Amino acid sequence: MIRAAGALLWREVDPRNIEIALIHRPKYDDWTLPKGKIEEGETALQCAYRELIEETGIKARFTRQLGTVEYEESGQKKRVIFWAARCALNTASFVVNEEVDELLWLTPEDAIAKATHDSDRQIIESFQSEEPRTDTLIILRHTKALERGDWDEVDSERTLNEVGFDQAQLLIKHLEPFAIDEVYTSNYTRCVQTVTPLSHSRGLAITQVPSLNEETFENDPQRAVAFANALKQDEKNILICSHNPVIPTMLRGILNTKLKNKDLIKLEPGDAWIVHRVQGEIVGLDYLSIKN
Repeated sequence: MIRAAGALLWREVDPRNIEIALIHRPKYDDWTLPKGKIEEGETALQCAYRELIEETGIKARFTRQLGTVEYEESGQKKRVIFWAARCALNTASFVVNEEVDELLWLTPEDAIAKATHDSDRQIIESFQSEEPRTDTLIILRHTKALERGDWDEVDSERTLNEVGFDQAQLLIKHLEPFAIDEVYTSNYTRCVQTVTPLSHSRGLAITQVPSLNEETFENDPQRAVAFANALKQDEKNILICSHNPVIPTMLRGILNTKLKNKDLIKLEPGDAWIVHRVQGEIVGLDYLSIKN
C-alpha cells in the first residue's frame, strides 16, 4: 500500500464565491489536486503541507480533513488522505516547477468538471458538502513528562523528560500547517515547556491559565469547560495545552449534540484534537497524532 497525502487549496474571492486550485502535471497530462507520497519519518499532515508548497509554491492554512481515497497506481494500491487548505486572495503566485507547469483557479463546479480523476472529484464534493470558512481550536496533551514516582517536588513543577523535550520541538513542524494565532496553556511546568518552542517559533506570547491545570480540574471541572467555551467564540486559530485528565471533560463540554457521542480516544503525549468552528459552532473534530 502506497501511503500519500494531499491538499485541496482554496481561496475566497468574495463572501459568496470561492475558488479551488487544480494543477497540471505534464508527466501524466492530468488536472489534479496537489498530493504526494509520505516520506519516512513524516506524518500525513506534514506530507500534505510539504507537497502543497513543492507543487504550487503557495503556503496555506490547513483546516479540516476531507477524507481518504484509494485507487490503483502502477499496479499498487494507493491511499491518500486530504486536508482543506485556505490561502489569501492576494497570496504569492504559483511557481512553475519540475512536476507542475500550470495552476488554474476554478469554481468548485468547474473544478469537478475539469479534474481528470474520480478520486479528486470525490474530495472536491466532500469539500462542497460543508462550510469551508472554519477556524481551528487545537486541544493538545502535553508531551512526555517525568513519571510522578520519579519526581520528589510539587507536581505542578514536574518537567518534561528527554523524549518530551524532543516532542515539543517536533510540534513546531507538526502544527505549522494550522498557522496558530494564540497559545494558552495550563500553568504547570510540563505544559508550559511543551508549547514554548512552538510559541517562540511563531513569535507568540504564552498565556498561562490555572483553570487548565489538574488541581483546579479536580476541584471544579467546569472551569476548564467554561474557558474553552469562551475561546471557541473567537475567530482565530487557537492552541490549548492541558492534561490527560482534563481534556476529555473539556472537549465534551464544548461539543454540540451531533458530536457529543463521538468516540474520544485517549490522547498520547503530544497528540491533539483539532476542533473546527464556524462562528463559535463546532462543525468538525479530527484526531492528530504526533507519530507518523
